[in-house]
Amino acid sequence: MIKIATFFNDAGASNNFVSLIKRYKDEYEWSFYLLKDSPAYKIFLQASMPIIEITPNTDIYTTLYQLQPSIILVGTGWQNKMHLDFIRSSNQLKIPSIASLDHWTNYKERFNYPNKNWKDNLPEYITVNDEVGYKIAQNATFKNIIKLKFYNLLDEIQSFHNIKSQEQNAILFISEPTQEVAYQHYRDENYWGFDEFIVCEAICKNIRLFATNKLTIRLHPSDEPQKYNYLHEKYKHINIEIENSYETKLIDSLSGHNTIIGIDGYVLYEAMILSKLAISLLPSSNRKCLVPLFQENILQSLDSIKLSQLKKEEQINSVASFGIDFATLIQKIITKS
Repeated sequence: MIKIATFFNDAGASNNFVSLIKRYKDEYEWSFYLLKDSPAYKIFLQASMPIIEITPNTDIYTTLYQLQPSIILVGTGWQNKMHLDFIRSSNQLKIPSIASLDHWTNYKERFNYPNKNWKDNLPEYITVNDEVGYKIAQNATFKNIIKLKFYNLLDEIQSFHNIKSQEQNAILFISEPTQEVAYQHYRDENYWGFDEFIVCEAICKNIRLFATNKLTIRLHPSDEPQKYNYLHEKYKHINIEIENSYETKLIDSLSGHNTIIGIDGYVLYEAMILSKLAISLLPSSNRKCLVPLFQENILQSLDSIKLSQLKKEEQINSVASFGIDFATLIQKIITKS
């Protein structure tokens, strides 16, 4: 049986590949190497996957040499660079490697660009899950870019079709820790000229434009539960609900709202695909929206907007028709090697 060794850290790639692995769990012999308490660890644990715990000091070369996998598969991201140890070790051991690119940012930086010899960190194959990502990877001059089906999003689409709950005329605000991230990276909480509280209050001040008084705030996994409680007193005319992302599935939340507003996150992309009105609200030109939304829906202000000027259009067919299945990719790699 084909052995596949994996390493994931960030949530994006982890969610997508858990969906993939569930489809192919009996087709291959899997080894899931994870750092304890990483976002990936929690996702794989929740999915009841057999985890192999490693630490930042684990000798990856020796680990892979002893396992002798047929293929090495890693996620990429900015929170942790241990995936580079797996790629370099696979190159040294002459084991085919695959790196997954999710989201649409910092593709070359995930392999330590612009540091000297950053190309030594490149895998044999790179996978992307949509046309925008494919074009960005091409512009980065990567080799062997593979279009792979977006399994997590395909599962979300299927769940969306199966949900019976009624869509309401209500706004869903997708919270993110903008203030904290700005401080961590730039030592300035107001680096971009706004934070998540400013965005959320802009929605409250302009909610009449959406002909509703219903607002759900979906907390980011790192948010404190009481983070937005002050809004209940400040905006008494609005029916504000605070939603815990650990308790309510994202697809259930998206299904129950017709308008999704966020700053710059993947959820907006999924909402657009499902034909929701997905809006990126960035109150300053200091930060750009990197999610491939309809350009009309990327706003600096909600003041006096007309809903008729915004765009929503179902994109489900584009997801269903994109890319090859994982089994075809693995067979291609094994045949070549």
